[in-house]
Amino acid sequence: MADARRNWREALRHAFAVEPPGPATLNDAEAAVVARIADEVVRRGMTAPALLALESFRPLNAIGANAMHALTPFVQVVADPKAFSTLAELLERRGSVEAICLAIEDRARRGNPPQSDG
Repeated sequence: MADARRNWREALRHAFAVEPPGPATLNDAEAAVVARIADEVVRRGMTAPALLALESFRPLNAIGANAMHALTPFVQVVADPKAFSTLAELLERRGSVEAICLAIEDRARRGNPPQSDG
């Protein structure tokens, strides 16, 4: 009985756990996708509009991530499906928008990225 009560309490303790505040910690794949996004945003001179859109999108990032998962079959025609899926999974996490904004701001401070051929 005591063991069952302990398991129940342990489950309830983590039922409403959320990630700590602040930017999300990115793994290597997520960092690569975010860096590509930041490079393109800065290269196109869209830093301010992108940051405004991301900050406006922040309260709805989980809903947007689910929409991205739903659109994955259609996006595969025009974009890298693995990168798109990685971005959707990143946006499911708290702090992801802040991490993307920080990457864009950092890239903008360093200046325009080199032009790519493709």
